[in-house]
Amino acid sequence: MRPVRPLVLSALCALMVLPSLASADDLKRFISPSRNIGCFGDAQEVRCDIGQTSATPPKRPRSCQFDWGDSFFLHPAGKARGFCHSDSALPDPNENARVLAYGTSIKLGRKMRCTSRRTGLTCRSTAGHGFTLSRTVIKLF
Repeated sequence: MRPVRPLVLSALCALMVLPSLASADDLKRFISPSRNIGCFGDAQEVRCDIGQTSATPPKRPRSCQFDWGDSFFLHPAGKARGFCHSDSALPDPNENARVLAYGTSIKLGRKMRCTSRRTGLTCRSTAGHGFTLSRTVIKLF
């Protein structure tokens, strides 16, 4: 039996995390140039995970029995929040994911955008909510 490739597992995990997707074709996958941040998103939601940061994450909810403090989620109309998870949106070392170059943005539908800068990745909605992730910052707004 041939082992399942990590890329396939990552895509399947993303589909489980993002249940509102109309089809897998709507899913956008992107990573930071440093490969320290990995994201999946569509017009309904975006999830980004950070590999290494010295920032203090939001307090873990009692209900979270899995990993916490490195994964963040945003819907077009709600505030960004931490995400309790047992998978990862970080790229596999061999994955050929789309790199969101510094100074560029990606639109997720009409109401969300993620922008990559040397200072970190910011995803925000037109409602004014979002998050910024970097090696030194975790900011939810």
